[in-house]
Amino acid sequence: MTEELFVASGAPSELDALLVEEELGLAGVRHGVGEVALPLRDPSHISIGEPLALPLDDVPAQIADAHPDAEFWQVGLSCSFQAAPGSRFADARLGVELSTVDGGGAVAMDMFPTLIEEQRTVTVTSTAGQASFGFDAIGAELSLPTREQTTELIRYSGRVVAFGLGGDRPAWSFQRTEQREIAGPHRLYLLVRKPRGTAVHARFTLSARVEFVIGGRGFAPTDLVMLFRKRTRTGELVDAPTVPLVP
Repeated sequence: MTEELFVASGAPSELDALLVEEELGLAGVRHGVGEVALPLRDPSHISIGEPLALPLDDVPAQIADAHPDAEFWQVGLSCSFQAAPGSRFADARLGVELSTVDGGGAVAMDMFPTLIEEQRTVTVTSTAGQASFGFDAIGAELSLPTREQTTELIRYSGRVVAFGLGGDRPAWSFQRTEQREIAGPHRLYLLVRKPRGTAVHARFTLSARVEFVIGGRGFAPTDLVMLFRKRTRTGELVDAPTVPLVP
């Protein structure tokens, strides 16, 4: 079982919260003595699990010959999303910045998933307008009736998309779709190539937006101000979480 490494809590900035209140007609809720806590001020949470790195010994000869001074490691990552009550994630992005002590190049040779799509069937109805042909010589007009044509199209929208393949800053974006919310755990994998005998560290970056749900509809996508906290006994706050990734 993967242990949680960091938990990031995010809520809209006070300015964004005030703007959303005004947009949704909720500004009048805050009045009198004290303050009424609105759902849009409740934090959402994203946890990042402990990375699991394993050496990859069975490397194809062609790749091994091309990089004789390199090692290859499989790295398993995980993240979990929990939106605040009365809200849902609109989109999110998790980035992993790879670095070595001596500045050597550590890169993401492969990523999984690279693309997870949702299929959606869209019905398009097109109307052909009435066509008229006039005959001035006899003062007559011929009209053709209006016709309707219905076509079903299959469209795909990316739900999870990878970026930065072959570089030192791989990332995944998560997008809410009509079929699925951004919620629960997600498992992610990297194939890291690094100089032999060099340790690799990872710096995590995270951004997300939430929508506030009223009557089953989402409103006012708003950026979250993210704050990382280590899952340790002291629970200290971390601005730029960096951890050992590959020994």
